[in-house]
Amino acid sequence: MSYKYRTVRVRGTELVGTIARKHGSAAEIYEMSKDLSTSVVPVFFEATGEIRFFDRSVLEDVVAPAS
Repeated sequence: MSYKYRTVRVRGTELVGTIARKHGSAAEIYEMSKDLSTSVVPVFFEATGEIRFFDRSVLEDVVAPAS
């Protein structure tokens, strides 16, 4: 599954952002030291200019409306 330029929503919220990635590279996936089976990805929110980290299980793809 490619993370490049994916627009995602945080489940249960109206927060919509883009998977953050370094220029010219894949998205960074971080494992949490508490539970190695849990990994988080950085999500960029353009409206506020911030990057926040979320567990992949709480992110869902935003599907563009059919035109």
